[in-house]
Amino acid sequence: MQRKFMSGMIAGSIIGAAAGMYTFTKMTPRQRRKMMKTSKSMLNNVMSNMNIF
Repeated sequence: MQRKFMSGMIAGSIIGAAAGMYTFTKMTPRQRRKMMKTSKSMLNNVMSNMNIF
């Protein structure tokens, strides 16, 4: 059960990364900057909530 979940999670991550890269290449420079800013702040929020760093 656990092994199936992990392999599905890894496959989903790879598909998500590929889809993200595809959409990123289709964006205008302004959209890219906005997305980078949004994802940076989201990552900072996640890291602060997890209290790892």
